[in-house]
Amino acid sequence: MKPQATDDCRKVLKRVGVALIVFGAIDIGVMMYCIAHQISYSSSFNLFAVISGIYLWRGHPWYVRFVTRAAAFFVGAFCVALLVFPFLFPLDLGLIELCLRPVETIGGMVAAVGVTVFLFWVCRQLRAPAVVAAYAKPGCTSGPPWLAFALAAALGIGTGAMVGLSLSGATARKAIELAKARTGDGYRYSVSHLSWSGDHGRARVVAYRDDSIKTVEVEW
Repeated sequence: MKPQATDDCRKVLKRVGVALIVFGAIDIGVMMYCIAHQISYSSSFNLFAVISGIYLWRGHPWYVRFVTRAAAFFVGAFCVALLVFPFLFPLDLGLIELCLRPVETIGGMVAAVGVTVFLFWVCRQLRAPAVVAAYAKPGCTSGPPWLAFALAAALGIGTGAMVGLSLSGATARKAIELAKARTGDGYRYSVSHLSWSGDHGRARVVAYRDDSIKTVEVEW
């Protein structure tokens, strides 16, 4: 049974629902464009955002609570990613990409910040007093979703540590040596993807210098 929502509450849910539907539709459009042009693209939103927006518009209690927590989780994850990223991605490579591919680099940064700001707005809207009063579970605290933030932070830090260790270990050094044999001298290297099973492995290595960036796929 739906809670008795006030007009203010319904306005908030409709506003956030429409925003999520539009956001998801744009994401689906970008995904289809990337598929058509064979551009690598991945997203956790698209159809999920559209469906969540529809149910929010209709005032579904489960979705109101779930989207609030999910938005808080993603905001926390993005914030931790911004802190962890400099330790996983070489600063000099980032500067070279900015010089050689300014549109793509700046566009990606703007998109990441924009998504984070949008999700923060969603979380703030769904934490409005009118919404909290209507959809808080009886006997449960109606405070901010700190658990979602904490889980995102723990997951982000843990994942960053594991990735950092794997990309700086002996297997990563082997991948760089194989890439170096194919590109020659004069490049610096960064492993962007690494997977292995037993004695077999596969890696994607970025070879870069001031005037060029190459992606080298290696196997052993």
